[in-house]
Amino acid sequence: MRLRVAAPPRPQIAVFPLGSLALLVMACVILSGMYASSRGPGLRFASVDRDGAFNAAVAIRVEVLSEQDTVVDGTPVPFAGLAAAVVGRLAERPDAAIVLVVSPEATYETMVAAYGTLAGLPGPPRIAFPAREPVRRG
Repeated sequence: MRLRVAAPPRPQIAVFPLGSLALLVMACVILSGMYASSRGPGLRFASVDRDGAFNAAVAIRVEVLSEQDTVVDGTPVPFAGLAAAVVGRLAERPDAAIVLVVSPEATYETMVAAYGTLAGLPGPPRIAFPAREPVRRG
């Protein structure tokens, strides 16, 4: 009579829980990739310690009127020539900041395009949006 030696049992890995885990990891990677993708120029918040005080007297005023029209320090400039006009003004006043005023008639995409153009200039220059003072009643 011959005795068979029983082999140790082979470990089995449950496939279903690993498939669920892989699906969960894939969903997390996809969601984090979607929210990490670039969505235009990022706003940089200035501080007095790092960027110095803002001097409105020497600031370059850029007004975005529509998709095609901009005004740089009172001079009408086509939107395509906005970067060149601001670089020319920054050459005259290298320590100047930019005040970006956007008309209500301009679209959000136009404002982002103008901000992206100005933020992409060498330096990059400091850019500020004007804020209205709160109205006090009483």
